[in-house]
Amino acid sequence: MPPLSVVNRTRRAWIPQIPCVVVACLASLLADAAPAQQAAIVPARPAALQVQQVRPGFSLVSGAGGNVLVWSGAEGIVLVDTGLANRAPELLETVARIAPGALRFVVNTHAHVDHTGGNEAAATRGAVIVGHDRLRERSGLDASATAAGAPEGSDAGAAAEALPGVTTADRVSLHVNGDRLDVVHVADAHTAADLVVRWTDANVVALGDVFWNGQYPYIDVAAGGSLVGLVAAVEGSLARVNVQTAIVPGHGAVATRAQLSAYRDMLVAVGRKVREAVERGEGLQQLQAAHPTAEFDAEYFRAGASITPDDFVRNLYEDVARRR
Repeated sequence: MPPLSVVNRTRRAWIPQIPCVVVACLASLLADAAPAQQAAIVPARPAALQVQQVRPGFSLVSGAGGNVLVWSGAEGIVLVDTGLANRAPELLETVARIAPGALRFVVNTHAHVDHTGGNEAAATRGAVIVGHDRLRERSGLDASATAAGAPEGSDAGAAAEALPGVTTADRVSLHVNGDRLDVVHVADAHTAADLVVRWTDANVVALGDVFWNGQYPYIDVAAGGSLVGLVAAVEGSLARVNVQTAIVPGHGAVATRAQLSAYRDMLVAVGRKVREAVERGEGLQQLQAAHPTAEFDAEYFRAGASITPDDFVRNLYEDVARRR
């Protein structure tokens, strides 16, 4: 590179030779481009939270991470999951708007940060956190999940207020608002520590990430999840719901029993193809090239989805291969 003084002299000698009309055009183009360049670096605002009434006294809030189910009545409010930490203020404002009253309990369906990130904020409003024993024993950490409310990559664990004050390794029931809420552990499904939440009289069930409605699920193999356990958890839920049950997934819209049944059928069908490919000694790339999800992609994959068909097949392959 020539010395800076040479470059400057060259520029001074060359610029005056450019016709004025060209200089004017260049200036105009640069002026027009500047706003577009500035707009490109402005961070996008998070989408507003969406609220859907599920039943009288039950509302689903989406957009804060995982789904958050709000149950309100004369004795107060119960939340199932709390979304991401950075959406907690907006979430709690939304809850206060749609369900005035005291925040009594939060039930965590599992440890992942898109379902537990708002725990600390909810606890400061007086909520008692309910979760699986592992959430307390591991300071809010699961094998492949950062702590509830902690920055990505943090290994510090959740703040004490974010940890469950009521835990179970099997089941626990809450008697609130004139109904019975049963919190039941399902083993080795999405993770090793998933909880399913069921209301007796209201006929509502919240499945957390055991069920991704209209999307391929993620099975956290590192945290003890498995296809076999996921199918078993879905089968167990199907045995306890009916056509009137409102089924709340961890992600996606409120579902019917028929949709949960179709989801089970998809898991079984794709899982069988993956297992047979592993038994034949096929590698992952060969399996993905065969598109074992093809017949289900129209229902369970859309542009921008967090789990692609190849991601889902890779997830199943890792689980099946590990168990062999």
